Amino acid sequence: MKRWRPGAAVASLALAAAAAASAGGLAGCDRRQTPGPPTPAVQGGAPATQEGAAALAAAPPSFATPPSFAAPPAPPASPAKGHPRLWVREADLPKLRARATRANPFFRELEALAVEAAAAMDKGQVPSGGDCTAARVFCESQAELFAFMSLISGEQAARNQYAARARKILLHIADRVAKGDPDGVFKGRFSTGDRARWAGESFGLAVDWIYGYLSAEDKAALRTLFLRWAEEQLKSSTTSHDHPEPAGKLNDPVLLKEPKKRRYAVNNYFTSHMRNLTLMSLAFDEADDPPDPKPSGAYRRLRDYFTSVAGAWLYMSDHVLRNDARGGSAPEGFQYGRYTLAYVSQTLLAIQTAGEADPAKWGPQVHLDGNPFWHEMIPAHLHSLSPGTAVGRLGPTHEAAWSGDGQSYELTDHIDALAALGLHAENSGNTERLNALRWMAIHLGPGGPAALARRARSAGEDHRRHPILYFLLLDPAVTPTDPRPKVPLSHHGAGLGEVSARTGWGPDAAWFHFRLGWEHIDHQHGDGLSFGFYRGGEWLTKERVGYGSFFSGSEQHNTLTVENDKVQHHEDPNRAWLWKSGSQWPLVHTDDPRVLARSLAQDYTYVLGDATALYNSRYENIADVTHVSRSIVWLKPDHLVIYDRAATGKEGRFKRFFLQTPTVAQVAGKLATVTTPKEQKLFVTTLQPESAVLTAEEYKAGGTWETKPAASEPMRGILRVEPSTMPKDARFLHVLQGASRGGAADPAAVVLTKQGTPFAGAAVRGTLVLFPVRLGAVAEVQYTAPPGVKRHLVTGLIPGASYDVIKKAAGGGGAEEITIRPGSAAKADEGGVLSF
Repeated sequence: MKRWRPGAAVASLALAAAAAASAGGLAGCDRRQTPGPPTPAVQGGAPATQEGAAALAAAPPSFATPPSFAAPPAPPASPAKGHPRLWVREADLPKLRARATRANPFFRELEALAVEAAAAMDKGQVPSGGDCTAARVFCESQAELFAFMSLISGEQAARNQYAARARKILLHIADRVAKGDPDGVFKGRFSTGDRARWAGESFGLAVDWIYGYLSAEDKAALRTLFLRWAEEQLKSSTTSHDHPEPAGKLNDPVLLKEPKKRRYAVNNYFTSHMRNLTLMSLAFDEADDPPDPKPSGAYRRLRDYFTSVAGAWLYMSDHVLRNDARGGSAPEGFQYGRYTLAYVSQTLLAIQTAGEADPAKWGPQVHLDGNPFWHEMIPAHLHSLSPGTAVGRLGPTHEAAWSGDGQSYELTDHIDALAALGLHAENSGNTERLNALRWMAIHLGPGGPAALARRARSAGEDHRRHPILYFLLLDPAVTPTDPRPKVPLSHHGAGLGEVSARTGWGPDAAWFHFRLGWEHIDHQHGDGLSFGFYRGGEWLTKERVGYGSFFSGSEQHNTLTVENDKVQHHEDPNRAWLWKSGSQWPLVHTDDPRVLARSLAQDYTYVLGDATALYNSRYENIADVTHVSRSIVWLKPDHLVIYDRAATGKEGRFKRFFLQTPTVAQVAGKLATVTTPKEQKLFVTTLQPESAVLTAEEYKAGGTWETKPAASEPMRGILRVEPSTMPKDARFLHVLQGASRGGAADPAAVVLTKQGTPFAGAAVRGTLVLFPVRLGAVAEVQYTAPPGVKRHLVTGLIPGASYDVIKKAAGGGGAEEITIRPGSAAKADEGGVLSF
C-alpha cells in the first residue's frame, strides 16, 4: 500500500497475506507521526480556558435533533458493583441462560465453536507460543468465548470449566508480557496495533465475565498488564492523531480547536483505543484497584483512566459525530467506518451497562441517546444499501453506496455496531429502535436471512465476537418487523454532505446518492460532488472503488478534475500524480466544501454543492482553482440533469468531467450510450461545452496492486468530457437517462437565457430544468421554453421566497416566453427550486 501524509516521505507498505486474510483486511493505514507530549497525572476535569472557548467558537455548528428513532431519556445511572457489567449485566443472566438451549440456532453456533476451541486447548494449541493463534483465531478471542460461555451455560459445572479455560489463556498472556514475551507478539505496539483493534475487546470483557473466578494474585497480574496497556493508549501513534491532543485536557474545547486533529477522533485506530481503554478501566472493582502513591503513568488507579475516556476520547468523538459527521454515516467509508461506529457504540454500551452513563458526572458524551448521530444511523444505513441484491459470497447481497477505501466491493457484516446499539436500546426500553436493529441484522447482512447462521458463526474471522453479539441481540422467540415503511424515501447527512433518495423500498426501486464532504482523515477519497444512479437492479453509474492513494484521486469518481498550480511537494510521486490529474486534495484541502442547497421533493431531488476548497491546498501552496460547483437534479425515476461550473485563475488549465460506467460507452457525436450487464441503457447527452470532446475507454489497471480496483467492482469503463480548448471558465451540462432494454434516448435541448440573470439548462421529456450560470443573487430570469415543456424547475432561487411567473406565447409551435421576478404568485421550495 502506498499512502501519503503531510510532512513525511511516501511510505510503501507491503500487503501482508495474514493481514489481508484477517478480519481487518489491510491495516487501518499506519501513517505514524511523532507522539505528543507526555500525559501529566490528572485526577479530574480541567476547567475550560480562554483558548478553549475560542476553539469552541471555531468548531462546526450544532444541528437540531431529528424526531426519527429518538430515544427516551436514560434512567438515572449508578455505578455497577457486581459482575458481569460490561455489555452484559448481572440481571441479564437468567434471560440469557433461558435462551442458551440447542433449540436456539445462535446458541448452537456458540456451543459448536466452544467445543472446537476446547478441543484445540486440550491438544495444547490454545494458548500457544508464537502468535498465540489456533486455526487463525486469536487466543484472546477464545478466552472471550470461554468467558461468555461461563456466563450463559445452563449448568454450574460447565460454567466452571469454561471460566477455568478463559483464566488460563489470560494469565498465559499476562505472564508472557511480564517476562518480556520472547515470541514478541505481545511486545511493542501490540496494544495499539491491528490485533488489538480487531480483538482488543477480549481482554476487558473476559476479565469482567470471569471476575469471580480470579484470585487476588490473578487480578494483580492482569491489572498490571492493563495498566501498561492503558498508558500506551494515551500515547498511541499508530496513525496520525490517534490519541487526544493536547494530552491531559479533559472536557476542554481546546481539544476541538484543530479540525484535522478533532476529526481523527472518528478514525478506526482512535476509536479502537478508546473502546479497549474503556473496557480495561471498568473491569476491576475498586477494592482490587488500589491507588499507587508513585504512579509510573498518568493515573494512580486503573479505573482513573476512564476519566480520560469520558473527558477526552469520547468528548472528541461525540463532538465530531454530533457535528462534523452529523447524519449517521461514518466518515472513513464502508470498509473502515463500520469499525469506527462499532468501537464507539461498544464503548457507549459498556458505559451504560457499567452504570457510568451519567451526564451530570461525565458530560453529555456518555449518553448515547443524547447524540442525534445515533438516531440517524438507522435511516442512513438503510439508505446506503441498494434496493436490489447482487450475487455475493454468501448469497444475494445488497450493494453499498460506497465511499472511501475498499479492498472488495461487497457488503460486510455490520453486526458489531448493530448489536451494540440494539443492546443499548433494549436496556433503555427503546423497543422501536431495537426492532429495527434486529431486523437489519437478519435481513441486510451479506446473504440475507438465508446466510444468517453462517454470519453468526463468523467463519473465517480471527475473533469470536460476532457469534456472541448475534446471540445477545437476536431472541429466536421474537420476529422483528420491517422498519422501512416508517423511514422517509430521502435522507440528508448534513455533516458529510450526503443526499440519498429512492422511489421506494422494494427491489425494483430507482436510487440516487450524492456526496460532498470533508476529506481530512485516513481512507477518505477525493470524491466531492460524486454521485451514483441505480435502477433496474443494478448500478448504471457510480464511483470506482479501490484502495490507496491512486483511488483517492478524483478521476476514479463521478466528479470533476481541474488543473492547479504545481504542488510544493512535487517530489512525492503520489502528490505529484494528484496534482497532474487535477484531483481534489484528501487530507490537506484548504477548507471544507459546502452543500449550499437541497430539495427532497416527491418527484425530484436537487442538490447544489460548492467544492472549490477541496481543489486547493494551503499545505501544498496551491490556490489557482477559483470555483468548482455542481447543481444536480434527479427527475424521478429515469433522468438526471447536471450542471457543473469550473474556473481557474490562469488560462489553458484543463477542466474535465468524469463518469464511471459498467461497460465502455459507445460515443456518437455528443451522445454516449452504455449497455449494462443486464442490458439496460445509460444515455449520456453532453449539451455543454459546445466544443466538448468525449472519450470513452476501458479502465485498465497498471502493473501494481495500487491501481487494481476492489474485487467485484462493477465499473469497467470511463467516460471523460472536456472542452477542446481550455478557457479560464468552463461549464458542463449533461443529461443522463436510464432506460430498459431496447429503450431509446429522449431528445434533450439546451436552454439559455438571453436577458436578466444568466441561466442555462436542459429540456427533456417535457421538463425544463434551469441553473444559474454563476452562483449569487438572482434579479430576473427570462428564457424561451421550447415546445412540449409542461413543467419547469428553476433552481438557484431564494429558499421559501415568492416569485411571479409571467408566460406568453413565443410565436407558433407552442414555445413560451417565461419571465420570473420577485412577487407573490409562487413560492420556491426549501432548496430554492421554483416548480410550476
